[in-house]
Amino acid sequence: MEGKTSRIIIADDHAVVRTGLQLILDETTDLEISEEARDGDELIEKLKLQQFDLVIMDVSMPGKDAMNALLEINVSWPDLPVVIFSMNPDELYAIRMIKNGAHAYINKETKPKQIIEVLRTVLNGKKYFFPNQLLLLGEMVSNPESTKALPHHLLTDRESQIFSMLASGIRKTEIAEKLGISKNTIGNHRNNIMKKLNMSLNSELTRYALRHGIIH
Repeated sequence: MEGKTSRIIIADDHAVVRTGLQLILDETTDLEISEEARDGDELIEKLKLQQFDLVIMDVSMPGKDAMNALLEINVSWPDLPVVIFSMNPDELYAIRMIKNGAHAYINKETKPKQIIEVLRTVLNGKKYFFPNQLLLLGEMVSNPESTKALPHHLLTDRESQIFSMLASGIRKTEIAEKLGISKNTIGNHRNNIMKKLNMSLNSELTRYALRHGIIH
């Protein structure tokens, strides 16, 4: 990568996150955020117009969600690496994203020096796994049934995303606005989540999520 500045596009609906990453990468000479997008739909449109070396994408964008955007990128730009940036520390969800084509899954609490390390690793054509992710991968290989034991492992990717947000105390109206879907759709997802987890109250979701390290 020496002598080459990698062009990065970041998709996140929070300006403070985009600015924060920009400040981190301004300290390097080989990494540059050359374009920004506020949601998944804008990201895809900008990918059609320009060429980039790397995508950094928030897991909870409005409009086209991260999983659908990731799958579309895999089809249309198969050589373009994607790094997922998330507040959700659920390692199983991280593994899901990586298995579906992401090259790394970074928690937003990751220190700047390690973020730079992750991006450089990915730009060198490798996937990056954090220690807890590697431990889970090892467990999945050695004991596949263990990753199916907990109820939240049965949630779909969208349900996992909404589960984490509900457990964090975010209201349905706010979730609907953030994800660009209707409040009724959020309600349907919540009903499915509650049924799979055998719960009826959001406070139960929060206690469960704290107990299993899904939120902190």
